[in-house]
Amino acid sequence: MFRDAPVEVWAMTKNPMMLRSLALPFTVLEWTLPAAPRPSQNASKQSSPSKVNGALGVFEVHGRRIRDFRPKWPSSSFASSDGLVTAMAYRLPHVVMGDRSGNIRWWDVITGLSSSFSTHREGIRRIKFSPVVHGDRSRGRIAVLFYDNTFSIFDLDSADPLANALLHPQSPGTLVLELDWLSTRTRKDEPLVLCIAGADSSFRLVEVNTDTKINSASRLLTTKERFRPMPLCLPILFPTAHALALRMILQLGVKPSWFECNNSDKLASNSFKEGPSTFGDLRSYMIETTLPPIGDSVVAELLLKVLEPYRKDGCILDDGRASLYSAIVNKGTCARFAFAAAIFGDFQEALFWLQLPQALQHSLDKSTSRSSEGFESSVRADSEQTSTLNRIASSERSAARNAANDTASYGQLSTMAFKQEQLWFNANERIPWHDKLDSEDALQKRIHELVSLGNLEAAVSLLLSTPPEGTNFYPNALRAVVLSSAVSRSLHELAVKVVAANMVRTDKSLSGTHLLCAVGKYQEACSQLQDAGCWIDAATLAATHLRGSDYALQRWAGFVLRGEQNMWRALILYVAAGALPEALETLRSNQRQDTAALFLLACHEIYSQITTESKPADEMPGSATERSQKLLFPSKNVSDENLTAVSEVFGQYQQKLIHLCMDMEPIVN
Repeated sequence: MFRDAPVEVWAMTKNPMMLRSLALPFTVLEWTLPAAPRPSQNASKQSSPSKVNGALGVFEVHGRRIRDFRPKWPSSSFASSDGLVTAMAYRLPHVVMGDRSGNIRWWDVITGLSSSFSTHREGIRRIKFSPVVHGDRSRGRIAVLFYDNTFSIFDLDSADPLANALLHPQSPGTLVLELDWLSTRTRKDEPLVLCIAGADSSFRLVEVNTDTKINSASRLLTTKERFRPMPLCLPILFPTAHALALRMILQLGVKPSWFECNNSDKLASNSFKEGPSTFGDLRSYMIETTLPPIGDSVVAELLLKVLEPYRKDGCILDDGRASLYSAIVNKGTCARFAFAAAIFGDFQEALFWLQLPQALQHSLDKSTSRSSEGFESSVRADSEQTSTLNRIASSERSAARNAANDTASYGQLSTMAFKQEQLWFNANERIPWHDKLDSEDALQKRIHELVSLGNLEAAVSLLLSTPPEGTNFYPNALRAVVLSSAVSRSLHELAVKVVAANMVRTDKSLSGTHLLCAVGKYQEACSQLQDAGCWIDAATLAATHLRGSDYALQRWAGFVLRGEQNMWRALILYVAAGALPEALETLRSNQRQDTAALFLLACHEIYSQITTESKPADEMPGSATERSQKLLFPSKNVSDENLTAVSEVFGQYQQKLIHLCMDMEPIVN
């Protein structure tokens, strides 16, 4: 269901197929699934939509066929007073609807019986049917979430649902963001369990028992057997201040022995190892490092004291994550920062830290190569222009690109690609996708990829295969002629530039970029692609054909930051382009002062390793002690005062975090 667009019903088979498009103004759509059918039966699914005028409809899906379901309509009008249904639940034979005035209506599609009542609350956001088991006296229990972030439980099978309702049970003052029932019941005498996600980052299980025939003793016994206390190793559910404290400890580096639990009251399990009691200076648990100090050195011990109740309760990290952390804790700051980000669900930040060493190395390599080749640039300028066309037409290069096996091009790390080999690999991977599609748009995308990769022969062959009756035959033929002339050098540069200018003027800018590529005007082609919003194509083109493509990456980073709102992807592009001051300023302007300080530490560590490997120790400026106490930032455009300011702000952040942690009680069993 889309906003201001027709509703579409799709069959998600191997090749997804749209079954039906319903151009009706639906506000809510709810499915009900049948019980498991017998082999001789044909299973069907029913959907119940509601329109903006309050009207209700039901249709059935049989395989790939859709047919209207003819229910027993209610005798009275079922339209809402304000006409807008905001929530719906559907379980045969009941349809329950809630509107923005807090009214609940339900209807039996088999018998046609219907009823309604007002909750006297704000609008209804969500309605969930409770699970049922054999022998249940009621099939109409529902949990209702309101727009004021409170919830109630009603039994529609009772004579007066409002009088017998449970209004916000067992969690007074908790703002509920989402709820759903936990399907754990196997007998009718067991209590219902409701899962609640709170605005305070809490996750709660609420027992619901509306049957007064069951005494409290039996219910307590059942609950104790089914839900015995177990430690939940999810730091993301800690109070915010304590979660930030643990995140900082993981980032700074703590010894694996700190995770060992020494509470003898824990359940006998291999998940908890007995460790020594923590007495004395807790800073001994922090790993030793040669990095320059940043922030307040006393903060680590205070944070460890704050987290001590969680450590004793065994709910910091489970064995699997603790062993992973012990494997990477001494492998550098970037590995620790990525681990901490992943533990707390910030996967884009984790990808940024994993790619930072390669991006910084890439930037330094390009800077070194430019400085060493500066004196040769004037001599080589003319020869490069004449040899460009031969270089891009080389089929051997295309074959080598297809064989690239850079591990950074796989999985989610491919979204952070910036190197020439990675961009080539991703482009070659996209081409077979376009091959499987027959549309003209897919053909044009395939041509884009081939031209960006420099495989002009394949692009010309594809263009010439366009049938004469096609609407794009003449533009494709023109591009084929010009691209083939680039291979044979038979077409004048001036003619191609004029044709490209005419195509741009007729709103065919992408076709014009191909003509510019044919005569070696890659900078103009890259600018046109960026102006047209084809940032990935522009980056691939720049990485393939342009020397010193930093400006293209930096401009792309600006678009990703402001247009796509993806700060971590933009930071990687800034670093790869050598724009480290812009990367640092981006973190500071987004109020990520702690991340800015960690960024300085990571750059210092990476840059120190690179310079140590490239230069002997006796050639390094200053003594070893001075080098270990001063932050090394590989950019001349950031002054020492700015680096000191980042460190001081980080120290203030640490002190504020300590005060917040001290003012908040830990949540442990």
